Amino acid sequence: MASIRKVNGKWRAEIRRKEYPPQVRSFLTEKESRKWARDVEIAMDEGNFEPVDKDGHKLTVEGLINRFVEHREARHRTKLKARKAGSEVESPAIGRSTMGALANLKRLLGDRNAARLTADGVLAFARDRANEGAGPVTVALDISTLGTVYKTGRSILHLPVTNPVPEARARLNDAELVGKSNERDRRPTLPELKRIKAWFAAKSRQKIPMPDIIDFAVASAMRASEITRLAWDDLDEKNCTILVRDRKDPKKKIGNNQVVPLLPDAMEVILRQPKVAGEPRIFPYNHKSFSSIFPRACTALKIEDLRFHDMRHEGISRLFDMGMQIAQVALISGHKDWKQLARYTQVKPAAVHEQFKRLKLLQDQSEQAA
Repeated sequence: MASIRKVNGKWRAEIRRKEYPPQVRSFLTEKESRKWARDVEIAMDEGNFEPVDKDGHKLTVEGLINRFVEHREARHRTKLKARKAGSEVESPAIGRSTMGALANLKRLLGDRNAARLTADGVLAFARDRANEGAGPVTVALDISTLGTVYKTGRSILHLPVTNPVPEARARLNDAELVGKSNERDRRPTLPELKRIKAWFAAKSRQKIPMPDIIDFAVASAMRASEITRLAWDDLDEKNCTILVRDRKDPKKKIGNNQVVPLLPDAMEVILRQPKVAGEPRIFPYNHKSFSSIFPRACTALKIEDLRFHDMRHEGISRLFDMGMQIAQVALISGHKDWKQLARYTQVKPAAVHEQFKRLKLLQDQSEQAA
């Protein structure tokens, strides 16, 4: 039964039912509030209820997505104001892959009533995407984005919607419509790295010092976008550390700053970079260029299945090869969830034997000293 009460000079009607999100509206008179509540309850009883947003408009999936985008962009602008000016071209409020997923959702679900979208509707959407040629990984991104839109709409924007994605998950997995990406285990060999760096070094017109970029990517285990945001003012040469600003984080896009230790090889690369007047960055380049020109060298040298991001993979793997602990590697790599490191650490059997020999030697020396 609806709750009717006077609040700040207006009559507020509130309806709470388990199968529906809360419905709240305010009116000038008690009569209007009771009539609205009665009409809503009748519609709910008959299964014809169609919630509207706070402006009284029918809330479609496209409308819900638009509100989600507006919220993200407003939050992004607020955080940018508090951010230290300087480092690199500002990142967008919503990433390219997410924007692509939102476009797919609008195209196939845009005119649907957001409050009445069910698990069946989510499943039908996934099948439509699969029929268009989208693979399980791509469909999974679309579904995950849809879930995020609904969670934001209900929990943060207080819109009258219920997230249909959790109920659809098991059926999506059973139908094999969604899946995880294959984890890469490609590590460059030392001869491959040597050949690639030599190829770039021979390009006299190449403005980006790719040999240094490659060495630093491996030595620091940083992402390309992190490398090009590094600033001279954030370098602590005495303590061999640097502040990495806006480090990638699934929950915090801006302001996730982290002081990171720079190992000797990484510090050596930084110190040989020229300082340019008026340029605060150590590596003043567009990080997207790395991923576009790196494959050219691989193609020319007939090196297969190697990407620039694999340099980070190689760097993290080398840290484990040297015997570093997970917490130490995570401090360098920036991983918040240690489980994520498993996809980067392809420790070779030979490295295990080498580590055992070192530990055994230390143990024997300790026993002899005792």
